[in-house]
Amino acid sequence: MTSLAQRRVVVTGALGGIGTAVTARLLADGARVLAVDHPDVVRRDRAPDAPDLHVVGVDLRDPGASGEVARQGTERLGGIDGLVNNAGIELRAPLADHADERWDAVLDVNLRAPFRLARDLAELLAAGRSASVVNVCSIAVTGFAGQVAYDASKGGLLTLTRSLAVELGPRGVRANAVCPGFIDTPMLDEGELRPIAERVARTLPLRRLGRPADVAGAVSWLLGDDAGYVTGQSLFIDGGMNRS
Repeated sequence: MTSLAQRRVVVTGALGGIGTAVTARLLADGARVLAVDHPDVVRRDRAPDAPDLHVVGVDLRDPGASGEVARQGTERLGGIDGLVNNAGIELRAPLADHADERWDAVLDVNLRAPFRLARDLAELLAAGRSASVVNVCSIAVTGFAGQVAYDASKGGLLTLTRSLAVELGPRGVRANAVCPGFIDTPMLDEGELRPIAERVARTLPLRRLGRPADVAGAVSWLLGDDAGYVTGQSLFIDGGMNRS
């Protein structure tokens, strides 16, 4: 078995794109997973529960969502050793079209929800085994035109990751971020991103779009014991787009 054997992990945004790949990889690596997604998504795409997979419908914009995740993690898994904040929404629009309510919606899901989950699951994580938080950020932390809310949310999430590493480290909890580049998921088909992504991919050192499995492998590693001395870091999974 891998270093994730019987590790109890919460994954948000677990039923689509990168989340599906992360959940599958963690299960394959021996983890037990609480797969969290929006109730509408769960009703539409729900995978059947299995001994090591428990699916929960929660709207992360609800202030009580993090408490419900903590309760479900305790009841279904017996505790929590890992948290993967993967849920996210995007807004592709010029700055002038970023109305307050659209800005708030992106920040609510992409930044406020991970903060609440980290805060309200901290005690469970501190009581867990080699506990770890992995926040799914984005190459967007470097800044792009036409998505200021998304970029700001992911930049904030990266800084939150570093703060969590400092605050939770003395309690035995690590915190890291992965920053995917253009990954071949349905999100690329929203807001005409796919042509841009494919054009950029042709210029990258690896000459291809990323695959969800590329991100899932990195998340699994960061959750596991092989990364036991890694915290406060951001791992860019972008085919060489960011080479700083």
